[in-house]
Amino acid sequence: MGTSNWQNISYNIDLVRKLDPQTILDAGVGFGRWGILFREFLEIWDDGRYDGNWKRRIDGVEIHEAYIKDYHRYFYDEVIIGDILGFLEKTERRYDLINLGDIIEHFEKKDGFRLIELALQKSRYVLINVPIGKNWEQTGTAENPYEAHRSIWYNNDFTRFRHHIMKCFRDNAMRDFSVILISKNKIRFTKKYGRFFWLKSFLKHRLGLRKIIEAYEKRKN
Repeated sequence: MGTSNWQNISYNIDLVRKLDPQTILDAGVGFGRWGILFREFLEIWDDGRYDGNWKRRIDGVEIHEAYIKDYHRYFYDEVIIGDILGFLEKTERRYDLINLGDIIEHFEKKDGFRLIELALQKSRYVLINVPIGKNWEQTGTAENPYEAHRSIWYNNDFTRFRHHIMKCFRDNAMRDFSVILISKNKIRFTKKYGRFFWLKSFLKHRLGLRKIIEAYEKRKN
């Protein structure tokens, strides 16, 4: 299929912007949604950078070569064709973030846990999107047998990781899926939005105090 649910997109992007990673590995590129969105909201949104001279590195790994088109080469610095487990076992690269977007369910469960552990060894943060429970049966196809779901996951599979943030979603067919951010160390968001960003935004846009806040910011600067 190469794609997945949309209900979690804004939450994922907000998490990644708060992490502000300089290097990302997208495991299971598929259509390329996450690489494109990471590029858009980490570079184009802030810097208006459309020329392709990217400041951040975003690599991808995809086992089904037929998914990869010319446009992937623009948004990704490098797309490796192959098995993500094998890549992580061999690579010496380190990343700020490894994105496991709807991929661990395509492994036997022990291999899915192995993938998570390897990702934690090779990155500061691991972002997981995964279907939850038994209602996600999916077979592979003759063209792409890797699309088959080979394991069932539950939220308590991820609470074993000490440092984690989890949010649960429900798709349009009323099936559960979750987004889990995990790290070997305490999760620390950057100050990307600046000091008191949320308070000032609330005062400006919810309480109508825009002129007062702008006058304060101008005087401070």
